[in-house]
Amino acid sequence: MSVMRADLNKCIGCKRCMTICPMDVFRFNEAARKSVIAYVENCQSCGQCYVNCPGHALAMSDYEMSSALTNYR
Repeated sequence: MSVMRADLNKCIGCKRCMTICPMDVFRFNEAARKSVIAYVENCQSCGQCYVNCPGHALAMSDYEMSSALTNYR
């Protein structure tokens, strides 16, 4: 299980995923003003980026995990 992009168009460029991720998975593309999942192999599946994404632009690859976290939105 790991983080994945649900919809890039929903990314509002707030950088919250970069700030909250303990494993430094994200980078910011200045030209696009969007976060980039640059190091998905480092993802420890904590779900903090997913739960705290105000634009709902992220998802978790495992259906059961994403369904459980939806209750926290």
